[in-house]
Amino acid sequence: MSLLDDPEVSMKQVVNLLRIDPALSAEILRVSNSALYGLKNRVDNVSHAVVVLGSDTVKRIALTAALGRFSRRFMKNKSLKVCWDHSVAGGFIGEELAKLLDGPVDRAYTAGLLHDVGRLAILACYPDEYGNMLEVARENDFDELECERQLFDIDHCAAGDWLARSWNLPEDITAAIANHHDWTPEDSSVVSIVAAANKLADVLGFNVLPMPNESTIEDALEGLPFPDPDKACERFENFEDEIRQAISSLSPA
Repeated sequence: MSLLDDPEVSMKQVVNLLRIDPALSAEILRVSNSALYGLKNRVDNVSHAVVVLGSDTVKRIALTAALGRFSRRFMKNKSLKVCWDHSVAGGFIGEELAKLLDGPVDRAYTAGLLHDVGRLAILACYPDEYGNMLEVARENDFDELECERQLFDIDHCAAGDWLARSWNLPEDITAAIANHHDWTPEDSSVVSIVAAANKLADVLGFNVLPMPNESTIEDALEGLPFPDPDKACERFENFEDEIRQAISSLSPA
């Protein structure tokens, strides 16, 4: 993340770092050759992936693959995998919102992907306990954050904020992680985009808990300054299938 956030760093330096980690390099190649990108010729090394897909795409694959490794422990549990699906959906929705708002596309994907990293961290440490908590919250319509605080002494927003600061992530990404449940979208900043992406992921069917009401795409995007709000809503009407294809390709093998 430190390298990718530095505009002075060459992609060669990033590739050299990725090569040090054979497992991460293998994940990048697996995803590069998946149906998500539909390449005619096989990509056989990380440098080749950069040439064919572009450095920004390889950055996103590398970050997603790393987060997938972080989440691998609970991925086989269907009721817990929805947490991973929601995170990936947040990344792709954040990226698309940034394009429509002429905002920071690469940063919006990163922040959207990581917005629930606190939840994934708690899950990685306590998969059974967190899974049981989710089941109780689903059945009884309990407040998720309050349940987390009662059981783990911290909710996933605060856990994510702590992790982001420990990892020295950029301030806007840290703020997006910490405030994605209570921020009111109002501009094209990363924090507003991620707050809207979190809501829209739920509306599109990537919700961790049942939706409390019949929210719509329009509701999720309310407050964002789109040049053409109707066009923005239309873009997301069939976006669920695109996200599911991405999840299928990006989920750890």
